[in-house]
Amino acid sequence: MTTPALAENVRGRGRHYRHPKYDELVPSVTNVISILDKPALPRWSARVVAEQAAAMKDSLSKLDDAEIIDLLKGAPWRSSTRSASRGTDVHEWLERKLALDDDLRELEGEAAQYLAGAQAWLDSLEGRMEPMLTEVTLFGDHGILPYAGTVDAVLLIDDERWMVDFKTSKDIYPEAALQLAALNACEIAIIEGKEEDFDPCDRLAVVRIGKDGEFDVKEVYEESACLEAFEAALELWTWKHDVNPYKETEG
Repeated sequence: MTTPALAENVRGRGRHYRHPKYDELVPSVTNVISILDKPALPRWSARVVAEQAAAMKDSLSKLDDAEIIDLLKGAPWRSSTRSASRGTDVHEWLERKLALDDDLRELEGEAAQYLAGAQAWLDSLEGRMEPMLTEVTLFGDHGILPYAGTVDAVLLIDDERWMVDFKTSKDIYPEAALQLAALNACEIAIIEGKEEDFDPCDRLAVVRIGKDGEFDVKEVYEESACLEAFEAALELWTWKHDVNPYKETEG
């Protein structure tokens, strides 16, 4: 997946986008949503560390304590990096496929296990779907703070405009609905480097590409409630990063 248009990483504050109208950095949608608690994350991290220790039980005795600690504590980050790389490869393949790009390289390594699922999803829409936009950066100006994000695809399916987000995770999580609702409320799109008005899509869906030919599709039905929840997260994100709750006092 290419770097989204106008995206910049801000140290300590995550991904931002430079707003084309205000020339200011605004937080990304996924950055804002990351403020939500993820209770499954500590359990996942513990499992990854335990699996690493079990897989290396015969060789850990050859390491000193500091080496063992460094090796095991880094296991979740190594696993997360591999998952991100796999997701990037699958996203890029789908984007090029939808764009009818001649430079369509085959998926390799772990990502190759997801090729059949991606193709199965495309086959399920054969004759009904026309790609409109892929990997487009959007800006929203309503609410307490402008924000931005990148949508994977806007497709015309059975004469309706669908906003679609691709996932390669094990499940489709509720946060993805907040992401789509926030992006669909945006008013500005950056298309081929130019600023254009963006009209809301008719329907929103998350497409999870799984291994060995499987895929899942979940449509967002409570869009207004999801947008309200995102705006609340945006307010909390702003408080966390921009508000000092402790006044400076003398002495």
